[in-house]
Amino acid sequence: MRHKGAELMDAPLELTSGEEEALTLDRALTTDSKGRLTLVGLTVEESIWYIEHKRQWLAERVNDTLRRKSREGRKRYLELYERHEFARLQVIGAEHEVRAENPTKN
Repeated sequence: MRHKGAELMDAPLELTSGEEEALTLDRALTTDSKGRLTLVGLTVEESIWYIEHKRQWLAERVNDTLRRKSREGRKRYLELYERHEFARLQVIGAEHEVRAENPTKN
């Protein structure tokens, strides 16, 4: 019998086509050592939690009653956001360096 933690570890990062397109353009996606899609700088498990929390936050902006219900997880969300954004900006910086060093390989 598998427990919930094992199921989460095997779960893929599920994105809408719009989310995947936007995250790809933002250089926010990568694959882990097992070939699973993940957010740059985060594990798959962290990416799943982060995306779900972000979706919930966006829904709360639309529905004010939800906003009051859920403040849990905000600290973790912000920690993952910082780690993800730092890694994403490193990717963008590395791409810029390659283009600057090899302008013909754009």
